[in-house]
Amino acid sequence: MSIEAGRPPRSRPSAARERILATADRLFYDEGIRAVGIERVVAESGVTRVTLYRHFPSKDDLVAAYLEARAERDRTRITAAAGAHHGDPRAALHEIAADTLAHCYRGCPFVNAAAEHAATHRTRTIAAAHRTWIAEFTERLLRELGHPRPARTARMLLMLRTGAVVAGSLEGGPVERAYLAGWDALIDA
Repeated sequence: MSIEAGRPPRSRPSAARERILATADRLFYDEGIRAVGIERVVAESGVTRVTLYRHFPSKDDLVAAYLEARAERDRTRITAAAGAHHGDPRAALHEIAADTLAHCYRGCPFVNAAAEHAATHRTRTIAAAHRTWIAEFTERLLRELGHPRPARTARMLLMLRTGAVVAGSLEGGPVERAYLAGWDALIDA
């Protein structure tokens, strides 16, 4: 079995592993990674400490798996949203933007995780990789649209997306209208 980019090999799927990840996802996102200890994850997922450590040798491994699972769900959702508008990159871009705020009531899980860890921590690498994927996906749609500055605009849209997610979680008010107007204005600029 090969190990990708220095990552530990993935554990085989199991109900216990999925419960641990689901519990960690809920707790880490709702309360923060540093605020939630392993004992709490063990208790709320209904597994033993041995079971948790068999699947995730350290808390860092659990955090990495949590972020990678979030990234995979985001990629699946974004790809499906764009796929629903195959041949219409403008509609696909709008759908991706509209979908963003529905899944981030407490801010961006990647920004949140990165804020809790040092610049050299693995969470930062995972967060950066996911943000790069989003920017590249957006850039491809902008190229398909015939946009004159797809790479630059994709980065600007990613910054706007991040700002909208943070504003939505901090202000608790509706930011969607302003976000979508800004998104469209950047595409049209």
